[in-house]
Amino acid sequence: MKKWLVLILFCILVYGVWAGEAQGSIILKATVVNPSKTKTQTAILRAYLPKETSPDDIVDLGDLKIDYDITRGLYYVYKECELAPGESVMRSVEIKDVWVISAAEINALTGRAKEIVEKLKKTAYFDTAAILQKDIESKTGEIIRKQEKAANSLPQTHIAVYRDNVDTLNSIKTTLARLDDMLLQAKVTAPKEGIRGKVSVQASWWVIMAVIITLGFLSFVFFIIWHRQATGGTGEEEQKEETEEMPPPEPEDKGQGTEDKGQGTEDKGQGTS
Repeated sequence: MKKWLVLILFCILVYGVWAGEAQGSIILKATVVNPSKTKTQTAILRAYLPKETSPDDIVDLGDLKIDYDITRGLYYVYKECELAPGESVMRSVEIKDVWVISAAEINALTGRAKEIVEKLKKTAYFDTAAILQKDIESKTGEIIRKQEKAANSLPQTHIAVYRDNVDTLNSIKTTLARLDDMLLQAKVTAPKEGIRGKVSVQASWWVIMAVIITLGFLSFVFFIIWHRQATGGTGEEEQKEETEEMPPPEPEDKGQGTEDKGQGTEDKGQGTS
């Protein structure tokens, strides 16, 4: 049982040492050795594939089989081998080089950052956005340099650099999300024309003057209406008061009336004679 475990462990260790690289793909090699000098033994050649690998990425599996380890969450290749004393077996797996961040993805991120900063010109967010854009450009440049440097390295180095670059890429996406949020905030606070520029001071004063003139005109109209109503109401009240204060006409003296009547009779008598 101990020899069996030694064979499998030795296979996994040699897997990393014998890895090699081909153009457009990576060749991973694994080997297993029977350390006994007297006994023939059966061993399983098993090698786990990098976590970024899926069966669709396999270019050439050879006579190996592939399976998935649920516990470790990794795919692995394996083969049962009958090994004579001191015999070793080596197998290769060719995998697509998925450990590269494409130039298209990098250009898309930098282009989006530049587009947002252009839209944020003449806003309160521009200075901060420009700093974030420079940070994105610096990090994308770092990704490109590290990736080019590791292009001809051993697969272990190539994959390790890719994983570091993925962390940097996630940081860039977080920064880009901040820029998107700033653009959204700027659109909310900007006038309907967009965020291309602030309203000029002269235009603001014209708007204020128009509002003041309009309010003044309306105030004047209301004053005239109020004044007419107030004046009309006062005249009616004064006329009513004068009417109430005038005394009723006094009746004429009855005696005077009789006298007038007598005079009238007298005049009539004179006319008859």
